[in-house]
Formats: sequence, C-alpha cells, structure tokens
Amino acid sequence: MRKGHLDGIAPVAISGFAFALPGARTLDELAEVLHGGRTTYGQWPEERIPRALYLDPTAAVGAARTSTMLGGVVGACDLPEMARQALASAGLTPGALSGQPVPVFLAHSRGGGHGLYDAAVLAVAEQLQPYLVHGAHPNEFSHQELTGLTREVRQSLRESFGPEFVEDPRKRATHRLASSIAEALGATEKALLVDGNCTGGLAAIELAARELTKGAPWAIAGALSYVDTVNQVLYSNSRLLSSEGCFPFAQKGNGTVISDGVVLLVLTSLERAVQERLPIHGVIRGVGGANDGSAEAYMLVPNPRGHGLAVRRALDQAGVEPRELGVILAHGTGTRAGDAVEAKVFDRALKAHGEEAQPRSPVPVMSIKGNLGHAKEASGLANLIALLALFESGGLPGPVHGDKPRSLLEPGGLIEVEKTARPWPAGEQPRIGGVSAIASGGQNYHAVVEDRPSPARAQALLRGVRRSPARSDEPIAIVGMAGAFADAPDLTTLWTNLLHGRRAFRRLPFGLGAPLDLDAARFTGSASQYDERPADILRHDPLHYLLVDLARSAAAKVSMERGSNVPVVVSAEHCSEYGLRQVAAARLPEIEEHLQRVLRETGKDPKGVARTVRAAMKRLSNELPELWAGSLFNLSPSFMAARIARAFDLTGPTCAIEAGGAAASLGGLEVACGRLASREADAVFWATADMRLGVTRLADEGAQGLLSHRDAPTVFDAASDGYLPGEGATVCVLRRLSDARERAEPVLGIIRAVGSAFGTPDDHGLVSEPAMSLAIRRAWSRCDVSADALAFVECFGSGHHASDRAELAALGRTLGTARARPLPLGAITPNIGHTGAAAGAASLLKALFTLAAKRLPATLGGSAEADNLRVVTEPQDLKEARFAGVNAAGSGGTHYHVVLEAGPDLQVPGA
Repeated sequence: MRKGHLDGIAPVAISGFAFALPGARTLDELAEVLHGGRTTYGQWPEERIPRALYLDPTAAVGAARTSTMLGGVVGACDLPEMARQALASAGLTPGALSGQPVPVFLAHSRGGGHGLYDAAVLAVAEQLQPYLVHGAHPNEFSHQELTGLTREVRQSLRESFGPEFVEDPRKRATHRLASSIAEALGATEKALLVDGNCTGGLAAIELAARELTKGAPWAIAGALSYVDTVNQVLYSNSRLLSSEGCFPFAQKGNGTVISDGVVLLVLTSLERAVQERLPIHGVIRGVGGANDGSAEAYMLVPNPRGHGLAVRRALDQAGVEPRELGVILAHGTGTRAGDAVEAKVFDRALKAHGEEAQPRSPVPVMSIKGNLGHAKEASGLANLIALLALFESGGLPGPVHGDKPRSLLEPGGLIEVEKTARPWPAGEQPRIGGVSAIASGGQNYHAVVEDRPSPARAQALLRGVRRSPARSDEPIAIVGMAGAFADAPDLTTLWTNLLHGRRAFRRLPFGLGAPLDLDAARFTGSASQYDERPADILRHDPLHYLLVDLARSAAAKVSMERGSNVPVVVSAEHCSEYGLRQVAAARLPEIEEHLQRVLRETGKDPKGVARTVRAAMKRLSNELPELWAGSLFNLSPSFMAARIARAFDLTGPTCAIEAGGAAASLGGLEVACGRLASREADAVFWATADMRLGVTRLADEGAQGLLSHRDAPTVFDAASDGYLPGEGATVCVLRRLSDARERAEPVLGIIRAVGSAFGTPDDHGLVSEPAMSLAIRRAWSRCDVSADALAFVECFGSGHHASDRAELAALGRTLGTARARPLPLGAITPNIGHTGAAAGAASLLKALFTLAAKRLPATLGGSAEADNLRVVTEPQDLKEARFAGVNAAGSGGTHYHVVLEAGPDLQVPGA
C-alpha cells in the first residue's frame, strides 16, 4: 500500500446507506440481480410518459418525441424517509443528528419530479392567447372567447397532471430536495444541491469528505435521478438512447436506457468510526475529478483525457496501486464511442504506475447499466452501492445478456470485459474496487472504495494517509473579477450606478424587473472564440457565452496555464428562463393535445379548429428554443462550468451549486474556497449566473408573496413589501492569498472566513433568525477579526418584511451586541433587484468596492435603527474600511455569512 495523498481528505467510512434502484432496494436484492444476469428496466408507464403523444420509433432530431419507451422505473421515493432508513443502517435513531452541524450534498440535475417542469408547461399555456389570435379566423373566435379558451387549456393541462403535481411553488423548487433531508434530520449545516450531471453523486461524496476533514461529525451525500418526458425527449434528440436495450462493452451496444435511482449515504471519518465502533460498510479511499478541457471537439463526444486524469487522481489520493484493484465498475452506458474510450482509459491507467504496480492478471471491468439502466445523476453512487453488494456476496458476476463482448483492446491489455462469474471472497488481501462516472460536457469522476476493514487494517489505513497541510481558515484572494447586471455591463458601471443611487428597473410585458437584455445573437459574430458554429450558439442559453466572456475578463491579469488542474464552480438555479422554455418545447405535444380538445368542444367547424391549432402551434414552436442534440445543455447549469473549462483548457473538476437564491452564490464560493484550502488546485473559477425574468419564476415568487407591488421597492422599512426580480452574472478567479502574493497577482479582495447554517424560515419567508445567527457566529469563529473592526455588513436585504426583520434580529444578537458603535448596514437589492443565484455575489462585489472606495452607498430603504444597527440611507464615508461582512439566504433554508478583507489592489471610481 502506497501512502495516500488525499489533498486534505481523510479516509471516509460509509456508515449507513439507503437506496432505491430499478428492481433492488437492498444489497441482497441488488446482488441477486447482478449475479443472476437479470435486466430490471422495462417500459415507462403511461402516467409517466404518455405513449400515444411521445413515442415515435423514427423520431428525428428536432422532434418533441422519443424513439423508445425503455426505462428503469423506481416507485415513489420519499427522501426524508430514505434519510431515516440510512440513519438506521448506521445504527442511528431518527433524531440522532438533530442540532448537529451535518451538511447535506444531494446530486440532481433535472426538474425534481412533478413540479418545476409542469409549472413551466402551465406558464406557457397561460400565454397562448396571442398565438390563437394569430391562428384563428376573425369570424371563428372572438377575442373574449380566445381569452376564455386559453384559461380552459391551462385548466385541462393542470387536471391531466393529476394529484402528483406539486401546487406549492416553494415545495417544487429543486433545491427543496436537499432541504427536505436536512429538515428531516434536524441538521444545522448547509443543504446544497450538486449539479454534475452523471458525475454528480461522486462529486457529492467528494464535497462531503471535505466537510468531514474540516470537522463535521457526519455528512450526508446522495443522488436522485427521476426520468420524465423532458429527459426522455432530450436524450432521444441527443441520439443517446437505444430502443433494443443497454449492452455495455458488447457488440449489440448502440445506446443507453435511462432510469430512476436514489442513493443516500451516511458518511463519517474512518478515524471516528473506528474510535466509536460505528458500522462501516465500506471505506472511500480516494475521489478524483477532472474535466476534458478543450480536448473534446464537442461536449457530447467522450474523450479519454479527463477520465484518465480522474482515475489517476483517485488512485494517487488513495495510495492504491493498480494491482490492488479487484474490479472496476465502469460508467459503461452502452454507447459505442463511450465504451471504447472508457476501456482504453482503464487500460492506460493500469499501466501508468510502472510494471511493478501493474496487475498480474487482467482486472475485470463491468457495468451495471446492462442490468438497471443508466441512473444518470445517481449512476456513480449506484456503482458504489453495487460494489458494496459484491463485497457482501463474495463474488463477481458474469455477463448480463450473454452477448459477445466487443473487441475494444489490442492484445496484452490489462482489463477484461469478457468476464466469467468468479468468487471474490474476503481474505488476507483487502478487496478494493474502482467506480466511475462520466458526464456530457467533459465531466469525469472516479472513486476508490475498499471493503469494510478489520481493526488492524483500519489502523493501517489511518497510518498510511499522508495529509496535506490543509487549513480551512486560510485566507483566499480574489485575483480577478468581472460581472454584468441590469444597466451595468461591467462592475465599474455597477459601482457608479450604486454611488448615484440609481435603480435599474423597467416595465416588462409581465411586470417590473431589472433584466440583463442578453441576446445570443451578440455572440455569433465571434463564434470562433467559443469554438462553436454561429447556428449552434443561437440554440444555447446565452448565459453560457456571457460567462465565458466574463471569465476571460476576470482572468486577464492572471496566469492561467492551459491543461492545469483548475476547478470551475458555478452558482446557479436549475433552468434559467431559457431552460424553462426549452422544457416547454419538449412538451409541446401535450399543449397541442389539450388545445385541440378544448377548441373541438366549442362545436366550431372542425377544419377551422384544425387550422387555428396548426397555425398557433407553429408560431409558438418557432418562438421556443429549438430541440436538437445539444438541448440537454440548456437545462443543467453544470454545462456553464464546462464551457469555462473548455475555453481555458482546464482539467479541474467542474460542477454547479444550487441552494435557493442568494445562498447558491455563497454556497458556490464556499465550495471553491474549500478546493483551494485543500491544496487540490492552485486557482479556482467561481461564477454565478441567473436569468430569471420569465413567467414561470415570477408566477411562483408572486404566489409566495415575495414580489413588491411598488415601482421603487425598499428594504428594512415598515413599507417594504418584497423585491423586484433582477438578473446578473459574475466570475471571480480565486487563489490562496500566499500564492497570489508570490505570483505578484492583483489582490482585489480577501475571503477571511465563510460560515454556513441551515434552518427553515418562518412566515414563508427567506431568512431564519436562528440559522442566520449561527452562520454569522461560525464565520467569525474562524477568523481573528473583532466585531469592532467591521466597517459594515452588506445584508441580504430582500425587502420581504418578515425576512428583513429576522435578518436584523440575527445581526443584532451577534455582531450588534459585540460592538461599541452602531453597525452600518447596506443592501443592493433596491438598486438591481433580487438577482437570484447571482445575488450573494452582487452583495460581495459591492462590499469589495465599498471597502476600496471607503464610501458606503445609500441603501434605498428605511432608516431602521435597533440593536446597535443602522441602515445607511445616505452615502457615508468610512474612515476605517478594512473588513466587511456579507449575508446571504434563500427559501431553501441555507444561510451564509462571509467575512471580507479589503483588497489592496482594487482601484475604483470615487475612491
């Protein structure tokens, strides 16, 4: 056993688990499926995907149809209940983690079930009236009739969704998936949704392991895959699906079958598990992540570069030689190109450590997707659970379908896919396996997992870890930054607008807002800079290209070597407005069916009805995003991270973080800082993005009573009645402060500490006073700065009355009581609106400019003064302006506080 170098991650014990995969919910059931060579996927039920509307075996790219109805179905899964089952597996009672700082990381990259996507379809249906006016003959339907018919179409669609539709917009937000687990546990740490597409589950494990190294007693890592019509249609358009079945590494392989899946793991450090004699079902020895960078010609085409790096990094972290591996559970989706690339990667990886380290006989490589289908976000954790099942069963299974394997390697290869069933008993040599996950966009992960160790073996593992000098409180420097907001294409303009007290709101077709006014056409003239064809740029969410431009601006004065291990973390909500319209495009057959039904019931001339429907649907289809092979990229924000990695040829891991509004911003920042503190990387890109001014989001926020009814909203004011929505995007380049100084790079700001906490807000608000107080206390306990040294706090300041009151109470009970002088407060929301996942970054950047200028802009709100706090309603010069605090929160229940230090090299107007 080599010494492990885990970049600040100690060995992690899998103390408990719960899972639901097609045909298996226990290790015994899963082992039976694998050893029996059974296939547990089948046909999607009618209530999931209506066959008559969507199935077309000859479906062409661009059609809102699927070429196959094959899929792996898991029945209803209640995440809180599964969390309790996982606790029981760890020997813990349901309330055992209540009040403890236990973080939750749940991987998910789609719509979360019967909620967000259904709401997007209803929102588009509500806008049908002008399309019907265009399609109807004046003598057929009056304007008033068409208005009523539009309402009937929406109602008909709503009824078709049945009782499973989630009416409450708060509960159908995707970040609620992670929050529901934290609530069930009673945990007090963050609950983050991790979007890494098919690599998300292994990315969640990596983030959980870092939290354990920082001192968390436990961590929850999990993944959820739920297949709906949108998933099936978009995968079909990508030409990834097989109508015959999933045959990994086999001659018959011509595509994959996607499936549901849920996996939850209860993790703790191996050291703690040994000391307290906790259950150990397996040990995570190492996790490696990597992106293909610019090596791939197109983001759907697999490339060996990133996956090879991920495997190597995992083995190096674990201190495991290739000859110690007993099996590799591959990503193995059954696509010809993907399987061939993966086989070559494993063969090269086993040869990369020299002849002495090579296995004496070929290592079996298998894929469980031939049995269960491809559980997308949960596929990496499904592989891990399958490995635990193989440990339990003491054997390796034979081929699934009895199909002949493809000839993927030259003679002399170190892996075998033409395997036969064989025993794999526990013995003197530890049983170790590798598990892989690969995602479109060039994202790759690999983990090395060992069977439950004996006490002597566990001690040997703990002695064998060579820890990096990780410091969770090491200052992080911002060495580059850029951003764009309404009426502010750059940060200098934003700062000038703030100094002059300008508001960026204007009247839009559906209300007031502060839009980015971003049109993809502006990027087509420089398509070569993005390595894209102009026609493809017009098919993508324009946020992708804006973030690449901002990343280039942010990195203009930073040395960024091509091919370097630089991670990219994007803070974003699932589906921008563009993505939600892409969802509607995939479900146009439903809208058309209900429109036809409602119009036929009027008794009008059938030919006239058909003509009206045809004309209306054609016009609507032309105004929605086109369906094509890359449409999947418009739903998941992790593809925005992949775009940045591709533009700079970066090979660090990429992911997106969602936590609900402003909390997503600083959640991404915390993940980015964690990667630097572990010394895994020398730099990190942290980006935030949100384009949210559309009917779906605004209808949801209006229904929750969060939107202001005034043209000039305020915060911390008795008259405050909510916020107006805004849009924004930012990119920052981060380095460890010591490295930035050594490289003589500009230090524009310093992250001194980050504190997070979880607590469900009261009064249907956005802020929980106890959770915000806890986040503030945790941040200040991690830095050597006194409360009196604080120049001001840039607040979350949503304008939602109960939320503002809770935030002021938290500040008063923590920082206010610790100071001799009143604490100045500011908030940016009245200027640019609530910019969603970009809101926390907007607050942070305003705070940095304020520190540099030693001038705090006026907050457009009331003059609340209480608990030694003072909202600054007129511009104020700051004599001492070295440190500031920044708050962020969201309806998901995760809260953040960041302690900032002024950057000596930030030059701003008005300084």
